[in-house]
Amino acid sequence: MESTVELVHKALEHIESKYALVRMAAIRTHALYRGDKPLINVKPNAHKNTVIALKELSQGLWSIK
Repeated sequence: MESTVELVHKALEHIESKYALVRMAAIRTHALYRGDKPLINVKPNAHKNTVIALKELSQGLWSIK
């Protein structure tokens, strides 16, 4: 399992700045709390929505359109 720091570093490979990363992670986390389905395979309630959002961003699966 990757640490949060590793997820952030991987996400920054896809996102231009740490400020944009924070904004995108917040938007995606909020969407997950509202009921959006995760774009990655995770066991229900195995991870917090913030970690799921960071994993999606680190894999380049989600972006602001």
